[in-house]
Formats: sequence, structure tokens, C-alpha cells
Amino acid sequence: MSHPCQLTTTTLQEAAMAIVDITQFSEFREVFPELTPVQFETAMLFALGISQKDIAALRSVSYPVVNATLEEIKIKLNFYSLNSLLAVFQVRLVFFALRACVLQRKNERKITGR
Repeated sequence: MSHPCQLTTTTLQEAAMAIVDITQFSEFREVFPELTPVQFETAMLFALGISQKDIAALRSVSYPVVNATLEEIKIKLNFYSLNSLLAVFQVRLVFFALRACVLQRKNERKITGR
């Protein structure tokens, strides 16, 4: 019997899925078109602060697979560290969100005629 405060892999996955809906990542794919879907998902989870161990559990792969995927991403994007990945990922997401807001506002103005 596990301790009531101890998270099992199942409860960890359930908790993470309640917070992070991986199926919603597809709308953000254009932020990093150069990444494969698996690379993008891994980078997104990592950028959200989820540990490599927990990413492995969420993706049902081993820790070395997650580590290798992050290394592939670093090479593909010419980054020297995972901190660079975090910074660029977050900046691109902010620009994506700002662009979406601007486009929405333009569409609203067209509709209202303002």
C-alpha cells in the first residue's frame, strides 16, 4: 500500500492530463514547424516545467528516450543548452499568443465596423 501523499505513475499521469491537455498542443504546432510532433510535444511539456522523468511517464517512454529527444531538439535548433530551448520556446509562444490577439481584434473591428 502506498503512502496517501505518494504519487503513483497512474495518479501522476491523471493529474498532469487534468492540467495539460496534450491534444490541445496541435494549435501551437506552428510555433515550431521545424520540429516533429513528438519533438514538439516533448519540448512543450519541458517548457511547461514538467520534468524529463514525468514527461517519460506521460509519453509512456523511458527517460533516455525523452533525454535523446531533447538532445535532438537542441541539435536541430542549434541550441547549446536546455535553458536556451526554454527561453526561445516561451518567447515564441508569447508572440504566437500576441499575434492571435491582434488577429482576433482585427476581425472584431471588421465585424463591428470600427
